Amino acid sequence: MSAGPRAMRWPIVFAGISGAIMVGTGAYAAHAPVGEIARAWLQTGAQYGLWHSIALAAVAAVAMRAPGRLATLSAALFAAGILLFSGSLFARALFAWYWIAKATPLGGLCFIAGWLLLAAHGATLRRA
Repeated sequence: MSAGPRAMRWPIVFAGISGAIMVGTGAYAAHAPVGEIARAWLQTGAQYGLWHSIALAAVAAVAMRAPGRLATLSAALFAAGILLFSGSLFARALFAWYWIAKATPLGGLCFIAGWLLLAAHGATLRRA
């Protein structure tokens, strides 16, 4: 699976949109008339989502210079983690969808697996 410029376009687009959503959600959390628990969920989701949006853009940059399946899978797991972790916290805070709570730890596992795959990708790179 090649991770050339065209193949890694989606993570850059995803990271840009996700980053913008996270900044907006963080700002909303700071000013919205929501309870303290909802505010904490929004802030946590925005913080983790923003960090992983940045990480996703970085993985795309790495994969364009040093393509590999592990980097591509890392990007996919970061994107899934953003949707599951941050998305579930936002849904709980804004819509009281408590049934979605089981997605939050799955998103966290995606984040962890994404980082581990990024490390594995780095470990497999040849010296220049």
